[in-house]
Amino acid sequence: MTNKWSDEPKGNLLVDCEWLANNIEDEDLRIFDCTTRLIPDPKLGYRIESAEDNWAAGHIVGSGYLNCQKDMCDTEHKYRFMLADPDVFAKSVGNLGIGDETRVVLYSTSELFWSTRAWWALYANGFNNAYVLNGGFKSWISESREISTEPCSYKATKFTPNRRDNIILNREDVLSSLNRPDISRINALSPEQFQGTGGMVFGRPGHIPGSGNAPYAQLADMNSGILNDPETVKSILYNSGANPNNTVINYCGGGISATIAFFAQKLLGYEKIGLYDASMQEWGFDENLPIETEK
Repeated sequence: MTNKWSDEPKGNLLVDCEWLANNIEDEDLRIFDCTTRLIPDPKLGYRIESAEDNWAAGHIVGSGYLNCQKDMCDTEHKYRFMLADPDVFAKSVGNLGIGDETRVVLYSTSELFWSTRAWWALYANGFNNAYVLNGGFKSWISESREISTEPCSYKATKFTPNRRDNIILNREDVLSSLNRPDISRINALSPEQFQGTGGMVFGRPGHIPGSGNAPYAQLADMNSGILNDPETVKSILYNSGANPNNTVINYCGGGISATIAFFAQKLLGYEKIGLYDASMQEWGFDENLPIETEK
């Protein structure tokens, strides 16, 4: 690997196109495009749509398509992108070809947070052999590497779920963290959304009290899908209050963009990190929960 992240404690979880090209023929390797579309909607805020048609039109040779909502989440839940029950999750990803004896590379055609969300979902279920392709499909194309329109041929296999403790957090976990100096709450939305002054609003504007702000669009380039360099990311996280000695609770609007911060913290060696899966789509609409604006 040639990116600067390789020097960080868990930097090997972020791979580049050269690494993938050198390992693409490995029999245990599975590659997935995880891109999902969020379409603005005046009533819902956004609608979720599959991007499988883009994958079918051209993808990294040998790769399959993974839908972060349909393949990994509880599609009947009142909130979107809520991680599925372990057994349901295991059956779904196992049918895709992800199993106990496989390694997985995840990529997106655009924003990095689709691949980090899929990585987080696998990690939360105890899977240790998932990697994120830095720059995703755009980097693969820019390096003139092979693409294909052939369908995926991965065979279904056995995935054994082993849910990690304190990775998938709920509102009670967040409520109990308020006023605790040993717990950092990190909001990954834009500064305007964090402050309650603009952007998409999830119910009430603002953020969970005592939170810091590490905007996802500053941690990674949203056009190229490349994670920013370690020093930039460390500075943003430090300024947000994401203390590596603390427990860190990451959240955003719906548990997607905050996975960039979670993944970056993992690369940097943070040991106590979790994700509030429902995030502001729950907290912002519940009048019984405290909220802050500005800061």
